[in-house]
Amino acid sequence: MKKTIIITTGLYPSEGIFSFIKYISVALISNKEFLKKYNLKILVFNEGIKNKTKKIIYNSFLIVKNILLTKKNRIHKFNHSAKKFKQENRDLSKFIEYFNDESDYEKYDPHLIFPMQTNVDKKILSLGYIYDLQHKELPHLFDKKEIRMRNRLFKNIIKNNNKIILNSKYVKDGVIKTYKVENKKIIQLPFLPYIFDNVNFLKKKIKKRYGISDDYFFIGNNFWKHKNHEVAFKAFEIFLEKNPKYQLICTGKTHDSRFPNYFKDLTKNFEVLIKNEKLKILNLIPRTDQLSLMKNSIAVVQPTLYEGGPGGFSTYEALAIGKKVIISDIPINKEINSNNLYFFNPNLPSDLAKIFMKLIKIRKSLKTNVRYKSISEGNKKKFGKFLYKIINKF
Repeated sequence: MKKTIIITTGLYPSEGIFSFIKYISVALISNKEFLKKYNLKILVFNEGIKNKTKKIIYNSFLIVKNILLTKKNRIHKFNHSAKKFKQENRDLSKFIEYFNDESDYEKYDPHLIFPMQTNVDKKILSLGYIYDLQHKELPHLFDKKEIRMRNRLFKNIIKNNNKIILNSKYVKDGVIKTYKVENKKIIQLPFLPYIFDNVNFLKKKIKKRYGISDDYFFIGNNFWKHKNHEVAFKAFEIFLEKNPKYQLICTGKTHDSRFPNYFKDLTKNFEVLIKNEKLKILNLIPRTDQLSLMKNSIAVVQPTLYEGGPGGFSTYEALAIGKKVIISDIPINKEINSNNLYFFNPNLPSDLAKIFMKLIKIRKSLKTNVRYKSISEGNKKKFGKFLYKIINKF
């Protein structure tokens, strides 16, 4: 009889969470050995669950009493319906089921649940997930309540799960040091970028749809303060002084819940660039369009000041489709082993401007790696084997 493995989206899934869930799930179902031995269930919360109580529990799977956020202070809202997720992920649809109540998982008699944030049932094996330690590295971006809440959450994750997964050596070292965790309890996921979308749908003629007239660089980050758009914009402003026939295209959410005025203040400082369409901010666009814009750019820019995984997801996607990436030289990003990276000091716009200039001079050598599909497929299989090996140890 097959054992059941449950993957859960959590109570506050964002686009990033859904991408992470799909990243794990697609790799697993690509592994034939896994499918022979295990059943996979991806539990997606129905959107209606957010209205069932006046207080929402800050938790990724089970409702637990000790971590509460009032409606006023809720910082993670359910913004993606289960129905939409299922429609958009037909390759996973037969594994997806809707989740209405905290006890629904019991009917599956699961062998293992992941990625868990807490687990009150000691009889069930679980893998916890710590996504980053940003509140420790950049405490000025958090208020005291948020810092206390994150510390409490992470301590519960460590206490209540059999093992912990995370995305980098940098965060692993931080977790061991901060929370006094034994090394053997932590599983570091390997950096194996693969594209889980059907890349055959990526469009070559995408510029006209978004009013892009020139060759362009691309940023695919949400407009959160630590993503460091300001330095990228200043650098592009310097670059344009001698190279006016280029554009910088940005996609991503324009609201930062911790700094609601951030986007407004940021764009006010670059009104001329925006008015002249040298800087185009497209907000959220369909994923296929975003990847198409990324693929057709000169290079992807990642100016981030902090990430929980090397390069963040935009770097991961860029490398998966064979693009060059201009990336901040923060320690976690140095974990990436790739010839497609150009590092710069994220505090020096002039440093980034020099790389812009360098890349337009060597444009002919910046063509997308024609082998990216096979490399991506190889990484998917490697990651599937890695996950299967982890599961088999439980």
